[in-house]
Amino acid sequence: MGITNYKLQSMKKIFFLIFILFFISEINFAQQKKYKSYSVKQGETMKSIAKFYHLSTRDLLRLNPGIKRKPKANTVIIVPNENYGKNSSEFNKEVENDNFYTIKPKETLYGISKKYNITIEALKKANPKLIEGVKIGMQIIIPKSTNEVLLDSTKYVMHKVIKDDTFYSLTKKYEVTEEDLKLLNPELIEGLKLGMDIKIKPISDEEEYDELKPFTENIDFTKKLKVYFMLPYQLNKLTDSVENKWFSKSNSLLNIVTDFHLGAAMAIDSLRKKGVQIDVEFMDTENSKFKLQYLVNKHNFTKNDVVIGPLFYDNAYWVANHINSYVVAPFYSKNQEKLSANNLINSEPNQSFLTSKMLDFIKNNYKGENLVLINDDKPENQSKLWRIVNQLKQMDSVQGISVIKSSKGFIDIDKLTEKMVENKSNWVLLISDDLITTVAAVNNLKSFDDTYDVTLFALKKDRNFDTVNNNYLGKLNFTYPSIENVYSKGKEKSSFYKRFKKKNYALPSKYAIKGFDITYDTLIRLASNENLEDGLLSGESSRIDDNFYYIKNDKNEIENDGIHIIRLSKDLVPEILKL
Repeated sequence: MGITNYKLQSMKKIFFLIFILFFISEINFAQQKKYKSYSVKQGETMKSIAKFYHLSTRDLLRLNPGIKRKPKANTVIIVPNENYGKNSSEFNKEVENDNFYTIKPKETLYGISKKYNITIEALKKANPKLIEGVKIGMQIIIPKSTNEVLLDSTKYVMHKVIKDDTFYSLTKKYEVTEEDLKLLNPELIEGLKLGMDIKIKPISDEEEYDELKPFTENIDFTKKLKVYFMLPYQLNKLTDSVENKWFSKSNSLLNIVTDFHLGAAMAIDSLRKKGVQIDVEFMDTENSKFKLQYLVNKHNFTKNDVVIGPLFYDNAYWVANHINSYVVAPFYSKNQEKLSANNLINSEPNQSFLTSKMLDFIKNNYKGENLVLINDDKPENQSKLWRIVNQLKQMDSVQGISVIKSSKGFIDIDKLTEKMVENKSNWVLLISDDLITTVAAVNNLKSFDDTYDVTLFALKKDRNFDTVNNNYLGKLNFTYPSIENVYSKGKEKSSFYKRFKKKNYALPSKYAIKGFDITYDTLIRLASNENLEDGLLSGESSRIDDNFYYIKNDKNEIENDGIHIIRLSKDLVPEILKL
């Protein structure tokens, strides 16, 4: 009996030793793997997972070809193994130096990080399961403190709170959550307060060069601004005290000018209420070169800060070449590609800027998608088409580019169908500003909705899209470059609409909003800096409808490059995409 018990105990010890050896070998094997599998959780994106594992989104997508940026829950992907290269003794030594902690009710990562004097990032790195969120009773490792400064502002994207900032606008602008903001800035529990300097998010190597420096208001209340408006009112005389009833002509040009004027007047009124001193004079150019010459000869423009207008680019260019002051051109013109002056400010970017940003986005995100280009029969678009084809062909792993040309605006549906590929993403780039071609392209592509995965790209969302149903564009994941401020649809825009309607008994047109945006942005930059050039080059700003990020182009001309890549979702919600 004793012998039998002895044998049983010996067998148990042997099995136990085998189990221990197997367990240790499994740990060592797992630690030596460079990559490991990971099951995607509900709501996670490749961007959020890449950020957790300290990768760029592009590199993670390369590790997982065929996986979309927003994979479905439970999709298995490959991620780096954080224990790669560590032997078992190193791994055990790390565990010995760390503390285990059980999460209690109402505790947050911020509270735990403060308690143990470590960063939230260090906690997450030591506990990958925290990507699923904090849960009561969860056991986590508290890594040994490295005496790292928790909230070093030099390592964070910073933002100074200005009027009309909300949690919603900040979360959309910087792609963070309200909870993230409050974790980094506990004082925000009491709400946003004017003038607060808050931390937005850590600056990673990938983001350090992508983030645009935001423009910060710093008004000099002792400074008096002098501004002229040169617009084709086609009236005998106009001052800033003109009554609205004077604008009663049913003239399309006059309606545009009137609306622009009313928006500009609202901007001046808003700035004056802030305490900005503004001396303004409105001039009627009568849409005449002779009148422009008269105005330039009559007035001394050396004593003013800025001229806004004339409305037409050729006239603005002429004025800029005959005075020493800065001249702001309000609207885009094809002529600005060839006409330049160092004191001429382009408030809207050249088409080449938009095209370049769109192509950069496609190049940076291309992973073997089927490329189809749609073009019209206009001669000027033919040369543009082949320039773009040659640029796209330089991409790595490009597998061919198909071109479909419309005939008098109409597209052969059979030819288009031949170029589409099932079970693969089809990227369709529209290189046309022709209305009929645009409508035909959208109508044909929407018919593929159930058969093919289609994303429609355009070089610009112009008037050729005015008659296109936005629901169709949403289904096609419509993607385009624009200076449009897509996140201004909330409180700020609603407030502007109400104030405009109360003052002018009508809702503002796009020209009224343009007048407000350009005037407010130009003058607040001038009031916050020693001169206009310094003000214009002092960072990115977003107004009611437009973004402004001025740079000096290759002609040494100051031009707005506040361009974002925008995608319209199926729910018609615009989203700013990373280049």
